[in-house]
Amino acid sequence: MDEVIKKIAALGLPGIILVVVMASTGLTGAAAITAALALLGGPGGMLGGIGVLGLTGLITDALAKVGFEDLLTGVYCFRRQSESQGKLLEEIDSLLLFDGDLRTRLKTTITDGCGCSTVVNENTTDDTKEVIAILEGVPGMTRAHHRDFNSSEPIIRLRDGSTVRTWKNPLGVDHVFIADRSENMVYGGFVGWIHSEGFNAAISRIRRDYG
Repeated sequence: MDEVIKKIAALGLPGIILVVVMASTGLTGAAAITAALALLGGPGGMLGGIGVLGLTGLITDALAKVGFEDLLTGVYCFRRQSESQGKLLEEIDSLLLFDGDLRTRLKTTITDGCGCSTVVNENTTDDTKEVIAILEGVPGMTRAHHRDFNSSEPIIRLRDGSTVRTWKNPLGVDHVFIADRSENMVYGGFVGWIHSEGFNAAISRIRRDYG
């Protein structure tokens, strides 16, 4: 999945348009590229390449596996690492194809990293990185959606001032988030019931060694 996200991100705005067209119309291959070019109103640069024709098949698979919003979130998570926030925010505002709620959530992804599985940057401490590695090592750990971050409650304050937050959804599925000292989400994940024992062991270890 990471490779698909990187390939879409490398296209910039044309890549986003291609994903939107494919998700909204069901078009694939050359038909999807033609529709995307029409929306772009020009040659679209890389969208005319043979490599992009192959990418449409990968996008189709990605949409089936993770869905439209999560795929876009992943692309913007990647792009925010190397492109200015202002540029990306203007891009989202220019895309009338997005509804208001989706536009707001994608903007939060760009500004705060919400929705990114890990939003580590140069200010992230070694302790937080080590705690993230412990959580990533839990069998079955899967990326959590940032919309659930606000439902979580802090249970451990780390030595660096970050907090570990947890939440169970209505089905009893365990979620865990890490917030930095400014209460911005830097990590989010969840595990199914069958992995709850490993999840609880990781939380106990984090409380013992980093709290």
